[in-house]
Amino acid sequence: MIGYRNDKGKGFSPMYLKTIHNQLTAIFNHAVRFYELKSNPARTVGCMGSKKSDKEMLVWTKEEYIKFSDSMMDKDISFHAFEILYWCGIRVGELLALTPADFNFKEGTVSITKSYQRIKGEDIITTPKTEKGKRIINMPDFLVDEMQDYIARLYGCKQKSRIFPITKAVLYSEMRRGATEQNIKKIRIHDLRHSHVSLLIDMGFSAVAIADRVGHESIDITYHYAHLFPTKQNEIANSLNNLKEGN
Repeated sequence: MIGYRNDKGKGFSPMYLKTIHNQLTAIFNHAVRFYELKSNPARTVGCMGSKKSDKEMLVWTKEEYIKFSDSMMDKDISFHAFEILYWCGIRVGELLALTPADFNFKEGTVSITKSYQRIKGEDIITTPKTEKGKRIINMPDFLVDEMQDYIARLYGCKQKSRIFPITKAVLYSEMRRGATEQNIKKIRIHDLRHSHVSLLIDMGFSAVAIADRVGHESIDITYHYAHLFPTKQNEIANSLNNLKEGN
């Protein structure tokens, strides 16, 4: 199976192989428990594939994002969409489902309760990707002011109307335009979410606090962004050293 190649000579992705291995492990575990199988052969042969994506995680620094946002100033809807994506770290589907009713400007919050998809020409609103995805995010003051002003200028926009009545394709195009104009590296829309997490890590926030904000489990933040905590291992080692020496 691992050596399988399709007619274009391409094999299964590491993530797909990892998924298959997990399923086989679960099946054999069931057989060991209920059908007297002596051992789990999937465990014996070891793991195949990888949980990590083939796609490299890229991020924009704050400085790179600010440069990019300058190119969005000429399009009101684009500027505010990317402001929410970068400074709140929400998923693009969550962004496109936002309505005026989701904002509490008195408290300075935005509630994430749904997600938008366009499937076969139809607008589909679903619940967030995970149960943790339902959350209330505190916005920085400048973003509260920006969004309040933006929504107030939306002619005929009702409380349950989408404030960003566009598709992912529009955002993809705008990201390419802005990155090209500002001569900064091109990243995916989802990488704006990674950029937000990276920014919070750099500011010193814990995995638990970040996870609550972006709708993840804290263990997922630790696993997926471990490489962005470069000084933490040194800090742990130094603290243990000081503890042993009685400092």
